[in-house]
Amino acid sequence: DVMWRPSWSPPPVARCEDAAALELPDENPENPFLSQRYKNLRYGAALIPPPPPQLDPSRMMDGCTARALIGGVGGGVMGLIMGGFMHTMQPMNVDTTLGTWDQIKQSYKGFGQACVRMSRNFAKVGCVYAGVECAIERERAVRDIPNAMYAGCATGGVLAFQAGPGAMAMGCAGFAAFSGVIECFMHS
Repeated sequence: DVMWRPSWSPPPVARCEDAAALELPDENPENPFLSQRYKNLRYGAALIPPPPPQLDPSRMMDGCTARALIGGVGGGVMGLIMGGFMHTMQPMNVDTTLGTWDQIKQSYKGFGQACVRMSRNFAKVGCVYAGVECAIERERAVRDIPNAMYAGCATGGVLAFQAGPGAMAMGCAGFAAFSGVIECFMHS
């Protein structure tokens, strides 16, 4: 008795002499390749079951959605750090008559809100910029400085949408120039 038996079993092997002896009713004398014998013929690799589908991590990371998500997460983390830094650098009116712990609590009031606000903004910028740059790169089929400038323009325009067309034009121009300078610096 066999405890383990594979769930897939190969079909019975067809031999030439078996096939020659087999009389099929729908033989086509004009074109033998249209007969049932050739329609059902399986040999070689067709007898092996197909392998299960495999996920290729490098292919998944090359997609625009993955790049946009990575840009958003990276921007969010960077925003947390920058929000904390900017909050600690702003001037504060602290009552010096209080104890040390009370002064620290008063000076760091709003620290978490500043970090979350900056994190959300940086995540938006990272997600939109990375997604648009990837889409433009795929469409143009080249990785160069104009891609970064086009993506910067689109990102600046999208992020300034609520402020109106003038702000969108300024956001487009400013973000495109900044992206172009950074990209020139990175390529040199």
